[in-house]
This record gives sequence, structure tokens and C-alpha cells, in this order.
Amino acid sequence: MLNKERLINEFIELVSVPCPSKDEKQEAELIMSKLRAMGIEPEMDNAHEKTGGNCGNVWAYIKGNVPTAPVLFFEAHMDSVAPTTGTKVIRKDGVLYSDGTTTLGGDDKVGVASMLEVVRALKEDGVPHGDIQLCFTVSEEIGCLGVVNMDKSWIKADFGYCLDIGGDIGEITYAAPKLYDIYVKVTGKAAHAGIAPEEGVNAIMLAADALSKLPAYGRIDKETTFNVGMFNGGVGTNVVCPEVKFVIDMRSLNVEGLEKLKDDTIALITEVVTSQGGKVEFEVHEGCPAVAVPTDHKCIELAQRAAEKMGLKPELKTTGGCSDGNFLCGYGLPCALLATGMSNVHTTEEYLKEDDLFGTARWMYEIIKLNAL
Repeated sequence: MLNKERLINEFIELVSVPCPSKDEKQEAELIMSKLRAMGIEPEMDNAHEKTGGNCGNVWAYIKGNVPTAPVLFFEAHMDSVAPTTGTKVIRKDGVLYSDGTTTLGGDDKVGVASMLEVVRALKEDGVPHGDIQLCFTVSEEIGCLGVVNMDKSWIKADFGYCLDIGGDIGEITYAAPKLYDIYVKVTGKAAHAGIAPEEGVNAIMLAADALSKLPAYGRIDKETTFNVGMFNGGVGTNVVCPEVKFVIDMRSLNVEGLEKLKDDTIALITEVVTSQGGKVEFEVHEGCPAVAVPTDHKCIELAQRAAEKMGLKPELKTTGGCSDGNFLCGYGLPCALLATGMSNVHTTEEYLKEDDLFGTARWMYEIIKLNAL
């Protein structure tokens, strides 16, 4: 059976190990040692050769005893947002906190610890189950680099679950947006600001004029967001600015609408800048593909039934965030995100209720059992 205290202690052990993005080797070695202690031989891929990190993604395959059951896939990432080294966990009134000097690391050790505890309990209990594939990814927090650089042929499952989103246990996220990052460089002409400003073309003012003419920003509609998140330029207060760079983040569940937004934005900025004697260049980076698992897919249906068995009322949701799940879906693996209760992530005020940690493991356990029926 699942052991709540063992799960909590293992979570505390996992978050105590340094695991910044691109430096997850100690965490990976700890996870692999735990899997070997269960009689499972993990593998590490070579994603780090492309990410520049010190280890790859960790994979494990657990052979089941119900060969007719679909093969399930569970995923969580090993890295945590800084400051993440030397995490000391405080347990208070059923809640886990850091001591305030680091993030807690519940994002995403709640997923890692749950996966380990569930597999351990399955082996101890002899519960009937199908084959299960586990994947612990690297560098999720800096662009999902582990999953972006994995070899998708390693995926041997029919569908799966990403244990990496906040919210109440029982919330199932079935759709997430496509993302574009648009890098913009506006070029003007330098001149002395006090002696001959009329000879210059101020790139800051060109960019500002173009951005001011955007029809909307922030939340465009219920499916779409638009943000200018970085802006840099200028060489001195006495120089007419010759160049600025800024980055636009746009994302939407509506892929067709996002394409139009991208094209319209580029066209508007180009028209404004060039009409005033400036030049503009764009680099468009596709951040991640959209996620859209049909709500009647067995992946969703199993998660709903498992939540109901726990006495919960499942809720289907969409998100404006991106995760490893976006790319897994893009590789052809239907993958939903299961809420884990993580709260205030990416801050030193992060916390996790012990009941939510246990609930995440139990939800996964119930999905596996129901899948074998």
C-alpha cells in the first residue's frame, strides 16, 4: 500500500539534493539508485549532449502482469527554479515549506516522489497492472530542453500523464497553448543628441510608436495572451538611440488565430518602423506545440474515474502555460496534466500540503489499477 510518511520523507530527501537546470546529475543518480533498489534498471538518454547539461533524461520501464492493458506513461521533471541548492524543509500543520532561503522544489519533486512511491507500492502489493513507462526529464524550467532534445522513439506508451501543474487534486488539464517568441530588432540611426538630433533616427521612439499601435496586449481573449517581456536599447543619454531589441511572447489555444496574430503583429511593426526611416528584423521561435487531448479519450476518462474513486469531483481545465506535456503530445503521445497541489511555485514562499502530495500518488495509483481492469 502507499505509505504516506515514506512518501513525505522521500520528497524531503529529493528536494535536499541540488538540482538547478542543466545540473541535475546528483538528482538523477539518486532517482536511478532508488529504481535499482526496486529491481528496475533505469536508462539515461543523451539529451544533455544537446542541452549542455551534465546528465540526460532518466527512463524506466516497469513490466506489468496484464498484457492486454494499454501502456501508461508518467512524466515529471528533475530540475527546480533557483534558488534551489541546500533546501531545508519545514513541516508545519500538515504543510511542507522551505526555510525561506530557497524554493521548496515541489515543482516538480511532487511528481518525482509520487512516481517512485507508486512503483514501490505496486511491487510490494502485487497489484495487477499493465506496462508502465516513467520519464524524469531535465531542464524543463528553462524551455523544456530535456523533452525537446529527447529521442521520441524511446516512448513506448499508448498515452500518459504529466505530473506538473498546480491546482486541486482531481483537476485534469487537457489543453495548453501553442507559443511563439518573437525577437524584434529595430534599427535607427545614431547622432549626437545635443548637437545634431535631427540627423538621427531614434530606435526607441520607433519601437515605442509601433508597440503603442498594437490593438491589444495582455489577455487578448479567453484563449490568447500577448506580452512584451524584454526591451533593451540605447548607448548613452547623449546619443540618439541607434538600435533596440525586444521580445514578444504570444500564445493561444487557437492555433489558426495565433498564426494570424503573429503575421498581423509583424506587419504592423514593419509598417510603423519603415515608414519613419527605420529598419526592423524578426526572429520567430516556436516555443511549443499546442496540446489538445480529446475529452472523450481514454487518457481523460481514466483520470476522471480514478478521481471519482477517491471521492473527488474531477474537473476538466485548460491552461495558458506550457510544459513538457505540450511536446509529448506533439510527438504523438496523448498526454494530460494532473494537478498536484503545488502552490506559490518559483518563489521562496512555495508550499505543498502533505495531503496533496499523498493525493497525487494515490491518483496515479488508482489510474494504474483501473487501467488494468
